Parts: sequence; structure tokens; C-alpha cells
Amino acid sequence: MANSYGAIPQDPDASSASAKRESSFNHKPLIVLGITLVAGLGLIIRSGYFFDSAGTSPPPDALTDSIVAPTDPAKHWPAGLFKIGGILPSVAPPMPAPQEIPTDTINAATKGWVKIDKPCNPLLGEEWLYGGERSLNISASVYFTPEVGDVAGVLSAIEVQYYGYIEENLVGTYFSEAKPSKDGWYHTLPIALRDGKAEDLCDTDTPVTPENSPYMVISPGMANKIVPPTKDSPELISDWKEGACIQGMGFHWATDVETGPNLTYKAENMVPIVPMYSSVDRTINGIFFMATSRKQNWPEGCPGKPFAPCAAPGLNMWDGSPGLTQVNAPHFYMCSNFCGDCQFTGAEDGMFTTMHWFFKNTFSGPDQEKCDGSNGYNPYCRSGKYPAMVASP
Repeated sequence: MANSYGAIPQDPDASSASAKRESSFNHKPLIVLGITLVAGLGLIIRSGYFFDSAGTSPPPDALTDSIVAPTDPAKHWPAGLFKIGGILPSVAPPMPAPQEIPTDTINAATKGWVKIDKPCNPLLGEEWLYGGERSLNISASVYFTPEVGDVAGVLSAIEVQYYGYIEENLVGTYFSEAKPSKDGWYHTLPIALRDGKAEDLCDTDTPVTPENSPYMVISPGMANKIVPPTKDSPELISDWKEGACIQGMGFHWATDVETGPNLTYKAENMVPIVPMYSSVDRTINGIFFMATSRKQNWPEGCPGKPFAPCAAPGLNMWDGSPGLTQVNAPHFYMCSNFCGDCQFTGAEDGMFTTMHWFFKNTFSGPDQEKCDGSNGYNPYCRSGKYPAMVASP
């Protein structure tokens, strides 16, 4: 079946003007959530405005005056963390504005994040939750190294809590065993941003070393799946498959737990984290966590469009849409992140959900992701091969 992207240039180097003339009406709407974010964020980002992770100024007694910035904070990786998509409940008004998530414990404490009273995890660090209480409405946490004396701890991991359906075959490798909460059982999926085997992420005597290199491992202690830091990494090229480049995000790469880069497009086989890389310097822009079912608390009767005001209270940090369809049909479908013969099967309710996190501001400034070479196509596949479309789900 011919796809409905319009005329796709077979030569990636075809002129921008030619590509735009050939593009059909149906091409531009067939986009993943991230493209809607780009459009919705244009005015906000050009003005240089960002919400902080709480959306309001903290009360004076929330400030941690006795703690100073970590040693050489600009040398710690990542220097920034941006949450794109789902919003934290206190952010008002609801809109698709990037939230700058704290990367040290000073900012975390002043922006509504609270360290959880539980032992430090040597492979992740100390867990912090927004508001201090685990719930279905706050489906992610961040980890920091301990504060040492008057020196703040630094970002060491991100973790997402999956309530409801997960792929059971991935429990014990990518997902944790089930854990209880006031809102029901959940499974966790962490990605470590520092190497707990090379340094003590729970050291309360000596601050962690600055000038750490980019490091990403999915589910340390279980799958231990390395996410390469650059697009040129031999490990990425040999074990992952390149997908589409989406403006504001970058080139998506995915891998299969059974077949590696030869994707089966079966929900139960997908490694549930997808990295995105810069089209310019080829370094990692960010990641998204993938769920093979709907995760938003989408209200009944609320329009199925991104960032609908009636859905804002239930966005629970997953991206601000009712999800991506398993079927390749407009406007928001999972295969818009991929290229070629992409057709997913096995999603629990025919839907996928994503949660994006970025290590750079890829929506404006020097790191803005424009998918260089895309010739106006968004999403853009360097191969010129796009997923086949159907008329409707």
C-alpha cells in the first residue's frame, strides 16, 4: 500500500524547495507528539521563557541557604535536564512549555522535589520525588548523589514508574518486580546517568568527581543495557536501528530484545527506552521512555488532541496526548518515530505512550534540533523510506 506522506524525495540531498513543492497536504499532519510540541512551543521558546519544575517561586523557608553549588557544576554531565510533554500538577497555566528539571539538590529542594526516606541505591543514588509522595499522578522520580557537607549532590539517574500494564517478559531485565503504592502496584524502569560501579553514588564523605563523561545504562543491575553517547558509537551502529529525525528532538534509534537492530516491531520485544541524537554534532539529545499501553489519565469526553486543557490535571508526566496509535494512521502513531517497513503489533489496548526527557534545550538556542538535511520533511528518514499508512485505525 502506498503511504500517504506525499512525495518523499528518494535523494536525501534533493533541494529544499523541490521537496516542499512535492509534499502533499497529508504529509505535514502525520507527525508524532514532538512535532506538535515544536509548533506549540515556538512563541514561548523564542521569548526565552521556561517554567521551572514547580511553576512558582518557592517560599523562603524552602531555600537551602547552607548548601552550595556542586564543585564545578558546569562540568557535571548532564548540565541540563528538560522535561518535554507531560507537566507537573502545580505548573499553571497548562501548556506545552519545556520544564527545566533540577540537576542538583539545591535546585531540587527549592523547586518542590523531596528526598525520599529510603536507603541510597548504589547504582542510582538517592531518590527524590516531586512533592515527596509517590502517586499515579507523579509517574517519575530523579536521583541525586548525596549532599556532602555544604556541597550539593548532582543528578545521577531518572526513573519512571509504570502503573498498570507492562510487558511481563521484560520484568527482571528492564522492569523491576511489582511494588505497592497507595494508587496500586507499579513497576520501575530506571536509567543511570553515572556509573555506580566506577564511583560511589552513595558516598556521604566525598563529593562525586566533576568532569564526568556522558554515561547511560538502562536498568543497571538487571539488563545493564548501554545507551551509546554519540551517533558514531560502534555499539549504536551494530545493535540499534536508526529511525526518523523529528525537529526539536533528533534522530530516534531503537533496538529489539530478541533481534537487536532487526526490529520485529512486536511490543513485547522493544527495549522500552529510545535515544535521540543530534543531526549536527551527533551527540545524544535525550531519551524517551516507551509504554505499550495508554498511560495518561485522560478524562472521558476530553478531546483527543495534545494539551487539551481538560486533560491537564491527568497528564501525570507522560507526554501530553492521549497516546500514539499502533496503527499507522494520522495524526499520532508510533511508527512516526521510525522509518521503512514499520508496523507495530501487540500493544495492550492498541496504544503506545511516551515520556520525553532531554539533556539539552533542543527547541531553541545553539542546540536547537532542526534535522539538518531534512529538506522540509518532518519526520524525516534519511533512507527516503517511510512507514506505509492506512486510512483510519
